Amino acid sequence: MDEIIAAWLAYADADYMTAAFLYEKQHPRQLEIICYHCQQAAEKAIKALYLALGIPGGIPRKHDLAFLLQQLSAMVVVPQRIENAAMRLDPYAIIVRYPGDDRVDEFLTKNALEQAKEVLDWVKKQIPQSDASDT
Repeated sequence: MDEIIAAWLAYADADYMTAAFLYEKQHPRQLEIICYHCQQAAEKAIKALYLALGIPGGIPRKHDLAFLLQQLSAMVVVPQRIENAAMRLDPYAIIVRYPGDDRVDEFLTKNALEQAKEVLDWVKKQIPQSDASDT
């Protein structure tokens, strides 16, 4: 696998592992930070797919997962479940950056972890097998 693609996937995995670790080990849990890392994991994975597919213009400097997936849809079929996961994760890039925003609860955090994992797994399946075996 190209080193830069592997690096993006490694960062995506690190964000996901950080979120999962914080969810399991941190008490009291900072749910907003966990959800933020879930969004970041999905974003970095999707951007790795941009590189793997060789999309002209490179990686957009955007954090909107729905937009990023829409751009990818010209080269790969994006299942509705992945679009839905991205739409649910999107708000966590912004709403959880600052204290005082209590829109995240335990249920939403568990869902964010599941959605991030779903996006990560889907992205890894889209990268050609010969590349994926290098990770």
